[in-house]
Amino acid sequence: MAEETVLSDVGTEEVSGARPSTEANIVIQLLAGLVGTVAVAFAVYPLRDMAPGIAYVYGIINERGPVQYFELFMAFMVLALVILKSRIVRNQLRVVAEGPINLDLDLGNDDEIMDVRRRVRSDDAYTWSILLNRIDRMLALWLGTKDVARIATWANAESERDSSASDSSYAIARVLIWAIPILGFIGTVMGLGGAVSGFSEFLAGAAGLEAIKDAIGDVTSGLGMAFDTTLLALILSVILMFPLSVVQRREENLFVEVDNYLDDMLMSRFPAAEQQPIVIENLEDSIEAAFRRYIPDPDRYEEVFSNAIDRAASSVEERFGALTKNYESTLNDLTARMSASMATVGDTLESSMRKIVEDVRAEDNEFINRRKVIADEEVQQFKQLGDEMQKASSQVADQYRQSAESLQATTREASEKSLTAAQQMSQRMEDVVKLANGIQDLLKIEQAVEKGLNDIAASEELQQTLHSLRNHLQTTDDFCKRLSKPRVITLREEAG
Repeated sequence: MAEETVLSDVGTEEVSGARPSTEANIVIQLLAGLVGTVAVAFAVYPLRDMAPGIAYVYGIINERGPVQYFELFMAFMVLALVILKSRIVRNQLRVVAEGPINLDLDLGNDDEIMDVRRRVRSDDAYTWSILLNRIDRMLALWLGTKDVARIATWANAESERDSSASDSSYAIARVLIWAIPILGFIGTVMGLGGAVSGFSEFLAGAAGLEAIKDAIGDVTSGLGMAFDTTLLALILSVILMFPLSVVQRREENLFVEVDNYLDDMLMSRFPAAEQQPIVIENLEDSIEAAFRRYIPDPDRYEEVFSNAIDRAASSVEERFGALTKNYESTLNDLTARMSASMATVGDTLESSMRKIVEDVRAEDNEFINRRKVIADEEVQQFKQLGDEMQKASSQVADQYRQSAESLQATTREASEKSLTAAQQMSQRMEDVVKLANGIQDLLKIEQAVEKGLNDIAASEELQQTLHSLRNHLQTTDDFCKRLSKPRVITLREEAG
């Protein structure tokens, strides 16, 4: 049979095999990252001896520690992924644009379908083209099942599977885009740590001029590393985000184009089950075998057919009448039940609403009564509080009056004492003035006496007087000494 021939041609070997995808080669990305990092590091080497603005490019790459190299390595990996993905998407879209299926293909003819499959499988792009593989598998499933619904389910599942694989192929790129700024922050932390340690060594060390210059240089290099690593990381992330987003968007559009092409060229053109050609030879053989088995005599065909048709008609009429009656009774019963249910629901709803209204009204009344009681209590409390405040204000006023009176009396007494003290002070000041005048007179007398003494001491008469006095004292001393010696008194009598 033709169907058996077609099914025998569709083997499991023809629909099995690796499924193509848009996955980029990770080895190429690693090599691109390594080569790109080394190339940039050596490419900026001639810039170190140029102007400061240009030499800064060399410094930010080669003089800020190893973090910069890791950032460049990850950035070139993402760039390699973008390039590989762009090439893959471009080739896949080229296959879709070429259109491997002709518009005049008769999907009801299995021979033409097999020719299309052979032509698709012999194409060089079959090993990596998503569209060609989907066409081959879809046609193989059609030849094996002739079930459009099953093919549509398979096509949706295949589309979701490819979309999920495409999204997961960007996982490494997303991680790298996330890791590049993180590396920049790590470099910032390292640079700030070096700068802080440089400050601590500068503050703890001796204060030599060369040592201060070296310490400031270390601190500056640490701060340069802190800010430049983050700067390079943010620049690389911003630059790579745009092409990566564009490539991912193009890849999403690729799967949309593939699905649209398969829907337009295959799904919408597959014949329905009732449109499949009937093999007349098989049908005639089956009818003839059935007639020979159940109706051996050909002359009774008309009678048998007439009786069978009559019995079928009467059976159909009875069943249709019973079905009609059952439908009417069921519909009436259902209508009555619905009416009763609606009435019950209406009554229940009405009673519930009334109960809710009554409960709400009762709650409102209770709330109003509670509020009144609370308001009365608050009024009483306010009255008591007003009385207490009035009493307190009266007490405070009395205390204030007493304090004012005592303060006034104290002030008056202090004023009187101050006035008396002032008068005493004035009198004492007058005495002091008089005493000062007397002291001045004494000083004048003392000066006059001192002057007189000086004049006396300086006069020659005083010196002579003192000399005479000294001689006289000496003579007196000698006389006293002689008087102190024992003496013999001789009395001599003189005649007159």
